[in-house]
Parts: sequence; C-alpha cells; structure tokens
Amino acid sequence: MTHAHLTQHQWHLLVDTVAEFCDATGGTREDLHDRAAGILDIASPPEWTPIVDDGPARELWCHIYEVLGALAHLADAAPHDIRHLHAVGRQVADLAHRMVTHREPTHV
Repeated sequence: MTHAHLTQHQWHLLVDTVAEFCDATGGTREDLHDRAAGILDIASPPEWTPIVDDGPARELWCHIYEVLGALAHLADAAPHDIRHLHAVGRQVADLAHRMVTHREPTHV
C-alpha cells in the first residue's frame, strides 16, 4: 500500500479541514464528514495511529480501534455476506453498550 507524501502536520490539517466542512454545513453533511474522516484514518501511515496512554480508559480505546478496523474492512472483506455484516453489527452494538456504560474507576 502506498501513502500520500504528506507530513504528519499536513495530514492533520487535512483532517481538520474535513471537520470544518461538517461545521460549515451545520452538521447536515455529517455522513460525508464521517466517510472522509474514516478514509483519512485508514489511509494514514500506521505509525501515525494515536497512542493511548495506560489508564482507566485504555482497554475501551483498544476496543474502539478494533471495531473501527472491522468496520473499515467490512466492504472489502465481505460486502455481500449477511452473516459477516451481522457479526460486525454485533461488535458495534457491544462497543456502543460498553461506551455508554463506561465509568471512571473510583478511588477509595
């Protein structure tokens, strides 16, 4: 796979510009923003992947990136496989539940 010859700073500016398009339309084209942001995320070099520091939310963030990867590869892996589509949908639902129930640990 080849990547665009942009610096990491230029790449982040491009990501920010895509977000500004969404803001400029008042969120009416959030779907376009989400697709563009997903493409940019998948196409960025692996070493630019955000590093999640050790902490109470690390496991959750690892799960988020795992599900994002499953979604990103869904169209290429099995675009017409309903069982695979449902399996990834269950992963998304499980992640959604985990995200809405996530609590910071309390220290006693």
